[in-house]
Amino acid sequence: MSETPTIIVCIDIANASKVALRYSCYKAKKSGFAVQILAIMEASHKNLIFGSKVIAQEKRQQLEKHLTKLISEINQEIGVTPSISIREGEIMTEIIREIKITPSCTMLVFGKSHNALSDNIVLPKIAQKIGNKIKVPVTIVPENLSDDFLKRLV
Repeated sequence: MSETPTIIVCIDIANASKVALRYSCYKAKKSGFAVQILAIMEASHKNLIFGSKVIAQEKRQQLEKHLTKLISEINQEIGVTPSISIREGEIMTEIIREIKITPSCTMLVFGKSHNALSDNIVLPKIAQKIGNKIKVPVTIVPENLSDDFLKRLV
């Protein structure tokens, strides 16, 4: 028996991520797919031997709280309940690792902020670096798409 095709959507706490998740859930509902949230926490406090675990735990708790609220909203509005995978490490490495352990992954989705300069630098690099290492389409969803447009898009 084969696994349900899965859309992996990369999430952080930005509004663009929320729109990317909504798009993924609409698409999944229409196609009978599953949605998996991938949230990656970069290890940024490795120099603080004693404080790093506490800082990482606080960041994880904040992220889990945010994701729980987001999933509740999505489930009420769209009727899809995404699963969650939280990883710690380098973003591209963890994305590739998640896709490899999720053989049913059919698409990777990112959100794109309309005013963040970092998105213009980070997203192309991610797409370029992982493009040769994965065999699934990468979709970038702009945050300024309306809910009605998202529904019509899929």
